[in-house]
Amino acid sequence: MTRISVVVPVFNVEQYLAACLRSVAAQTFGDLEVVVVDDGSTDGSAAIAETFARDDGRFRLVRQANGGLSKARNTGIDAATGEFLAFLDSDDVLPADAYERLLGALDQTGSDFATGNVHRLDGSRTTQAAFLARTFAVTRLRTHVTRFRPLLADRTAWNKLFRRSFWDRHGFRFPEGRIHEDIPVTLPAHFSARSVDVLADPVYYWRVRRTGDEQSITQRRLERRALLDRLQAIEDVRDHLVRNGPRKGLPWYEQSAVADDLRLHLNMLDRADDGYRELFMERAGAFVERAGWGVLRTLPAIDRLKWELVRRGLTDELLEVLRFQREELAATPPVRIRGRWYGDYPFRTGPGLRLPRRVYRLGRSDLDLALTASVDELGRDGDAVVIRGRASIPAVAAAGTPRIRVVAARPGRWQRVRARIAGVRLRTTALPGSAYEARLDPRALRGEGDWELSIALRAGGLGRRRSRFAIEPPRAAAAVTVPAPGGALLTVAGTQWGKLVARVRERWMTVSAARTGDDGELVLSGDLRLDAPAALELRRETDSLTVTASVRVDGAGWTARVPAADLPAGEEPETVWELWAVSGSRRIPLSLLGDASGPLTRTRQGEAALLTDAARAGSHAART
Repeated sequence: MTRISVVVPVFNVEQYLAACLRSVAAQTFGDLEVVVVDDGSTDGSAAIAETFARDDGRFRLVRQANGGLSKARNTGIDAATGEFLAFLDSDDVLPADAYERLLGALDQTGSDFATGNVHRLDGSRTTQAAFLARTFAVTRLRTHVTRFRPLLADRTAWNKLFRRSFWDRHGFRFPEGRIHEDIPVTLPAHFSARSVDVLADPVYYWRVRRTGDEQSITQRRLERRALLDRLQAIEDVRDHLVRNGPRKGLPWYEQSAVADDLRLHLNMLDRADDGYRELFMERAGAFVERAGWGVLRTLPAIDRLKWELVRRGLTDELLEVLRFQREELAATPPVRIRGRWYGDYPFRTGPGLRLPRRVYRLGRSDLDLALTASVDELGRDGDAVVIRGRASIPAVAAAGTPRIRVVAARPGRWQRVRARIAGVRLRTTALPGSAYEARLDPRALRGEGDWELSIALRAGGLGRRRSRFAIEPPRAAAAVTVPAPGGALLTVAGTQWGKLVARVRERWMTVSAARTGDDGELVLSGDLRLDAPAALELRRETDSLTVTASVRVDGAGWTARVPAADLPAGEEPETVWELWAVSGSRRIPLSLLGDASGPLTRTRQGEAALLTDAARAGSHAART
């Protein structure tokens, strides 16, 4: 029996299909069957799939009249024979080791399915999918949605590998003729599983199409069918939980549906037509009324107000709140009454609606009282790393100079407690305009490993702490590497999901030069402090295609030569290759000292990377 069956539904995607199918063919785990279901394409998609089926015996093409994504998936499921089942949308791609990682976890644990991190693919770059950042921040084996609540956000079918026996035992089928088809399958699967493996490594690259994607998504959400199908998907999951439990799963899911799914439609009602609004107010209002106040209690106050108006069927008042949120909220400070803070939103005062005060009360989930923090610059002053940014609590921004500090602590459980008790405090200075500057002395971080930085601020009687920073491009790929005591290296980098990480390495390898050799090959060189590496690995960021090269070590320096033909150009103007040293059983990412320039750049984790197309073009522009 084939171990993994991959179902790929196809409809008019000739621009992307070859890249998608190549990423499956290049998987490091090869015991696959790939069932490509052509859903009545009218372009060249079927011909592309036929070529793969002719050249690779693992591929099969199944044809059907157009019936939609769910029908194509169900057709593929019926044709699949593997022990495990996976789904891949035909405009997306897989990292080369995706199925090896997912299957490796399942073989180790016996869980019913494994689910992995998702990165957005935009051209030649990948970034963390923001809506899943918390869910996949850490690998968790043999877990469950009832033990790890953020799995409620993991609602897509294509980043998972299911045991076919589990799938068949529960009779899962995608609802045909509907959109939002993943929700009624993946969430019941999460609750029905005995255990689930959650992998922090990306196993799926979700393509960002560049031609009006956001506008088209918005327009689709404003269609009556999209709203009806979303409401039906929510009801399907709710009915499943009512019938099958667990008991705490129902209120958890209702809170998630209101905070995430329905919010997407709620905040667009001022752009919807009257029929759409009437449908939403009736159906969503009934859902919230049935679920009770508990689903609203943890929402930001402005959202509690909107949902209270939905529950009461007050459409005109709701539209006024949406207008206020868009045009006035940012400039409207909260009010303090008897020591408590309230949002100064429409209908708070006056005899009209008599809305309860609890609707307006602000808490930690409200931006008015939340600490906002950014990292605007990472620099170097001698051997110290200098961090500059901005931090404030909007409600008390005018309350004088705040007390502010940046702290480094080891990651893991009880990190907030450790940061307060045993954290390394950086010398931090509050500057005008909500700015701050912090200095990290490498001598303060003892031992190899990672440290995560957090920021704490107290002003106007309020104190807040956070460990996520706004790190916007181009700073998202910036990093600083400096020498550390004992010959170690310290790298400070902002990650894709807003963490600021200081990493100490006692064994390391740096790259400092990339040039074209006499024979046209790419010559990389640098320094190292580790046992002679067996090889240098170059891994293409978009699909994890891996190229290896031998390394020649001369004292504390090294050189590697990579034939240009071994580094195929990607489909985008720039192809990014991550650089790794293989030393025994360890794979060590290379560091980059100094500024990134020419073909050398940094990954979003602050490590060294190569831009091959930029090298061919002779570009020497800095790319941080």
